[in-house]
Amino acid sequence: MRRLGSLVVLVALSTTLLVSGGCQKKIEVQSGTRTVCTYGEIVTDTVKTVTAPANKAGEYQVRAVTITCDRHKKLDALYEAAQADIAKGDLDAAQLKLTQIVASDSAFRQASAQLATIKSGKKPTADRGNSGSTGSKPTTSTPKPGDDQPTGPIQSLLKWAPDKLTGYTAATPAADALSLTRQYIPASDTKVKALVIAVEQFRDKKYAAAGLDAYSKRPYPKSSSKVSVNGHSAYFGTDNTRYAILAFTQGAVLIQVEMVAEPGKQASLKSDLIAVAKQLP
Repeated sequence: MRRLGSLVVLVALSTTLLVSGGCQKKIEVQSGTRTVCTYGEIVTDTVKTVTAPANKAGEYQVRAVTITCDRHKKLDALYEAAQADIAKGDLDAAQLKLTQIVASDSAFRQASAQLATIKSGKKPTADRGNSGSTGSKPTTSTPKPGDDQPTGPIQSLLKWAPDKLTGYTAATPAADALSLTRQYIPASDTKVKALVIAVEQFRDKKYAAAGLDAYSKRPYPKSSSKVSVNGHSAYFGTDNTRYAILAFTQGAVLIQVEMVAEPGKQASLKSDLIAVAKQLP
């Protein structure tokens, strides 16, 4: 994951001189703060052009701050998790994540190319790029309580991806500072071929709602409907191929329950998704 970049201080001066009142020269200068995502997008921009005395020009500055915005933090986490899935050969789980990434940013790293490769029936090469976790050894056995579990604030998200779900065997969760993803293997041969629960902590409930639109509704626009589960107003939708999702927010947290079925059977996953969601808080 990319971290907070260094603060760069720039002074922007216009070459146009203005004369106002006596012989005091004035010039146009820029002042304010421009926050840029490490992926190149401008997050906020308060820079304005003002007129100031020439001898005071040095007091006006444009501060350029580099961060990784909430949207790209989410995409980074999804991408790293997808690379781990590819490395261990779980292409269904990888496609779930890559579909969300491409829906938000089709030019994000190798997501589009990898998704196209999977849809063609082939296995893409995992991108080991900047991700230290990509390509790590997968865990296929059921973890013991406490083994390889996230620590720190991320632990609060574990309640949405519990160790035990009726009908499924849980894998070890993958987590970073703001998100957690956990895969579950169906305990018997059912129409559910794979289950993934992804939980993301946003800045506030407004950002979480925006995440629901970007990462749940847009990638899964087909057969959409609202579902009430444990007092939560949840969104159900499919991608019209094999994938379905049930997603909802709890304050600043976005919870996504995603499943894979045989081609054309994705709409039938609605009852299975609801059954899983009812086991969550």
